[in-house]
Amino acid sequence: MNKHRTLAQDAAKGLMIIAVIFFHCYLTTFAVPVDALSQFSLLSAFFPFLLSSFFFYAGYNYSPNERTFKQNVARRAKQLLIPLAIAFVISVLLIGSMELIFDHNDVTFTFQKIGYTILYGLMSEPLAIISGFAANHVFIFELIIALGLLWFLYSLFICSIFFYLLVRFTNKSLATLLSVDAALLILAFCLGQFIGVYLPYTVQCYPVILAIMLTAAYLRQSHFLNRRLVTKKNKIFIVINALVAEGIIVATCILCYRLFGATTTGSLPGGKFDESLKGFDAFITFAFSILGTFFLHSVCRLVKFVPVLRTCLQWVGNHSAIFYLFHPIFLDLVLIVIFRKEIIWGHAQAYFMVFVVVALLVGVSLLLDLIFKRRHNNEDVNEIVRKHEAPEDI
Repeated sequence: MNKHRTLAQDAAKGLMIIAVIFFHCYLTTFAVPVDALSQFSLLSAFFPFLLSSFFFYAGYNYSPNERTFKQNVARRAKQLLIPLAIAFVISVLLIGSMELIFDHNDVTFTFQKIGYTILYGLMSEPLAIISGFAANHVFIFELIIALGLLWFLYSLFICSIFFYLLVRFTNKSLATLLSVDAALLILAFCLGQFIGVYLPYTVQCYPVILAIMLTAAYLRQSHFLNRRLVTKKNKIFIVINALVAEGIIVATCILCYRLFGATTTGSLPGGKFDESLKGFDAFITFAFSILGTFFLHSVCRLVKFVPVLRTCLQWVGNHSAIFYLFHPIFLDLVLIVIFRKEIIWGHAQAYFMVFVVVALLVGVSLLLDLIFKRRHNNEDVNEIVRKHEAPEDI
């Protein structure tokens, strides 16, 4: 576990990644997954801050003066770009193979579909439609899902570069932070007003993500999430504040749904904003990242009173990167192999898929833990041998 993280943070990340997996499985129960976003679901009403909270934690875990700018960027590249490349290659190979086997297409046509799908993924959906690209080519829907869900990794990397450039500057004073945040949110609002979803690579969300990360880094200095729960009165006060924060989120979601029909308010679904809000969800997302993270973190601090649940959530939280990286691949594998890309069970399908996907993810995580543990033990033994010490002295 990262030395800067707390047990509550690991539990919160575990809960969030399971909710993300459930939502992605839930999308598969619709013939047109976009239709799911037009319904007012439990996740859109109570947990629209899930992805923005991941960005909040990324900023909150920053510790100044540990590394230089170049070292930070190199470390982030290793953490994010290498897994991104691995996930990309595995997705293309696995889903392309499944497409070839189950759809009985010839190799040339399958490669064409893979190529068109990758090109489609590099464009924004409205831009692809306007240009006629979406209408004139055949795509592999499962590959679009798998590659589309990788937006989080490259968005976090790009925003991290600007974060490392600005964070020491914004951490100096609240006035500086507020000025930078205001500029970033206004930029995101203007992009939503005049360009919006036509931007590829989820560019519209970058200013908001950066503002979230910078604010989280500043709030870390005041121990925003980790104030000691010394007295019973203090505990009750924090719980009440957390419930009020969640109440504001739910009320905002209901209001936006009633007035604008916006059902994914502040949730950064797929790295996009709701077009009906015309950029206003830039401000909503920013507010939800703070209120929602405070609520979820406060709740997970109470998980310590349920030992089994605490252990499970913390373990998942410690492996959240693996869960996020591999769940699109396993989700598509289940869709193709078990369901043969047909919708047959309704909502029961979503629960079944969550169970299967999580089980596969747990298996992969345990296997990787075993591999890295053995590798670490071998490195220890090699180090002892180099020092002319007997291995049995370990």
